[in-house]
Amino acid sequence: MGLVLPPIEAYQVQHLPIVKAYADKIGLGEASNAVVPTEMAVDPGTLVLGMLLDTLSGRSPLYRLEEFFTYQDTALLLGKAVAPEAFQDDTVGRIVDRLYDTGTMKVFTACAVRADRVCGFDKRSVHFDTTSIMV
Repeated sequence: MGLVLPPIEAYQVQHLPIVKAYADKIGLGEASNAVVPTEMAVDPGTLVLGMLLDTLSGRSPLYRLEEFFTYQDTALLLGKAVAPEAFQDDTVGRIVDRLYDTGTMKVFTACAVRADRVCGFDKRSVHFDTTSIMV
């Protein structure tokens, strides 16, 4: 009688679960979903979180998000099992277009207000850098 164990899937997640925990704490997904209208199969909050996690893992190009999530535990990092195909470049391009149409400052402000409500930042002095570099 041999004991047969199911195959084990192992992923190197590094610091990404901590980033996910903070994104959940400030409601990044809910804020993105509230301000970015879409009828896509995957909600904008999940795609925004996916782009953020990819960026903070070493930054691969947006067209390679599908490849990035092929080797990740999406249930752990996104809060639900999402097929890597959900991050194909056409889908990511559409959500980036929607973010632009909505206004990136509007999305950022929604997230910042939520973060302030949760964390209670000291706002006696605020720095806002308005410089930008365009390439």
